Amino acid sequence: MPAGAALTRRGWTLSGAASGLLVAGRLLGAVELTILGVVTLSLLGLAWLWVRSRKRVVRVQRTVRPTRVHVGGDARVDLEIDDPVSVDSPQLLLTDVFDGGRRAARFLVPALRRGQRARAAYRVPTSQRGRYTLGPITLTVTDPFGLARRSWTAGAADEITICPRVHELRPPLGAPGRLRSASPFAVRFHAPAVDGDEFLTLREYEVGDDLRRIHWRSTARTGELVVREDEAQWQPRAVVLLDVRPGAHDEASFEAAVEAAASVVARLVRSVLPVEVITTDGRTLGATGTGRRHGIGVEALIMDELAVVQPGGPDNLAAVARPLRAATRRGLLVAVMGTLTKPQLDTIAALGSPTAPLVLVTTGTEAGGPAHASAGVVTVDGTAGAFAAAWDTAMLRRARSSGRSVRR
Repeated sequence: MPAGAALTRRGWTLSGAASGLLVAGRLLGAVELTILGVVTLSLLGLAWLWVRSRKRVVRVQRTVRPTRVHVGGDARVDLEIDDPVSVDSPQLLLTDVFDGGRRAARFLVPALRRGQRARAAYRVPTSQRGRYTLGPITLTVTDPFGLARRSWTAGAADEITICPRVHELRPPLGAPGRLRSASPFAVRFHAPAVDGDEFLTLREYEVGDDLRRIHWRSTARTGELVVREDEAQWQPRAVVLLDVRPGAHDEASFEAAVEAAASVVARLVRSVLPVEVITTDGRTLGATGTGRRHGIGVEALIMDELAVVQPGGPDNLAAVARPLRAATRRGLLVAVMGTLTKPQLDTIAALGSPTAPLVLVTTGTEAGGPAHASAGVVTVDGTAGAFAAAWDTAMLRRARSSGRSVRR
């Protein structure tokens, strides 16, 4: 709605000068100064009445393309101003604010005749991830002398989501959606099962497993309960663990961690592998393979969550890591971590095994030890500028070592 008319900075300056002239004319008895002061005040009054009488533009349309973009991408805003009234509109100043008013795009809209439209466009800065509000648009009319103005808002606000930057990565998977087929992390055990299902592998018994799946021959040989997994039951998936502990990151390392997590998710989604993203405080940011929500793919919703995730929350690293042991047996676990102490590193490193190694992406400092010594952990440098090359090198090295072990 239109706001009341107000004086501009120039108008207030002229108002002060007019007041000075009136005072000077009274003190000095100079009629000329008094007349000049009255004329100046009258000009201010006319300017105020002029902006009050101006018609306003009734339609402003904003189009954001696209509404979801990655850091460094291109996002464009198109504006269309339409004045359908019968009289000509005045010249206007259009201001579209961004990032809570910290930044703004400003345009001078010429006077429009009936049915005419004015168009303008600008690019949204995409240097920092987040969810931002565009608008509302503010229209301002001023008098020809720039002494008074009137402002009002028009159009609705829109949102744009700037997702983390995604790096091109070497796939950790061979055939799409089939982790076991050609992956350097695959468990390659195939043999006919007694009940007709194709036998995939053996693993340690976990609480809640069906006792009928215990492989008694192997249990007798090893002295520990071992259960059988058949191919029909085995569903490959990937879990990405993002470290959001407040003390584990500085600003740069956390942004690098979020970029690394987003890049891994994008790579695995392209490989048609179900992906679940969890944080060290126990939140689930999303999981692919669960359909669509409100017409948006779940992978896009994961990127939306990564766009706004911030460090914080309780440190539940040990509790979150405990159930992830099973995830490494059934697929791939990628842990994107910040600074780790020796006990924390031991907790994470214990999730890997030689047949299903953990990919540990580090963006902070780590206490050396198990992550480097264990065959069950593939360590990747996740710091800014080094992650993509380090990931590709690690995946290639792992694939080559797995090839040698298979030939032997």
